Amino acid sequence: MLAPMGRPLLLAVAGMVGTGKTTLTRALARRFGLQMALESVDGDNPWLSRFYGAEPDARERYALRLQLHFLATRFRDLRRLRAQGGGWILDRTWYEDAEIFARGLYEQELLAPDEYELYTRLYAELLTGPAARPPRLLLYLEGPLELVVARIGQRGREAERDMPPAYWKALHARYAAWIAGFRRCPVLKLDIRDYDLVRDPTAIDEVAGAVRRRLEPELPQVELFPAGL
Repeated sequence: MLAPMGRPLLLAVAGMVGTGKTTLTRALARRFGLQMALESVDGDNPWLSRFYGAEPDARERYALRLQLHFLATRFRDLRRLRAQGGGWILDRTWYEDAEIFARGLYEQELLAPDEYELYTRLYAELLTGPAARPPRLLLYLEGPLELVVARIGQRGREAERDMPPAYWKALHARYAAWIAGFRRCPVLKLDIRDYDLVRDPTAIDEVAGAVRRRLEPELPQVELFPAGL
């Protein structure tokens, strides 16, 4: 287990669906002895099925409640892991929830202007709390839309397969705009064309080296596992 120096170490992995966030998170957690906070499917979310249900105007009706649930759950989990201490790596950030997905619903007119204004006010207040201190480093996974969409198709998740191509195109563009203006913490961009951890697990060596160079001396001097394991 990582022995943190000073304040607890928190890394975060960001990027749109299909870029391999969870695979990279697991590999780096193993390499550096970090605890993982993986994105949850959130089966206890009472609004998800309603949002995607057949009820007329369901998406407009439940968009705000769905996003508030995501927001509350994300910050609850942040508070808990901060209290637990130690070194952590997160699969997906709280920034994406608000600044990409909630904003996307607003741009699609599924959130009314007054609803979005209320949501952003609450988000801004939560960002002032200690649980929302920025990560020490944000690893941003990026790649061309065609490759990302192909990987989404390979995952075989029914809900994702049913999404129209225009949805993925718009999401890809929102992610690109978001990271271009992101200034909350240092960013390490990783092009998903440069490595493939599924086919070649040893590719983590180069990625881990890039992370280490950005974080020395906060990571352990001796990694927990030799190259290739």
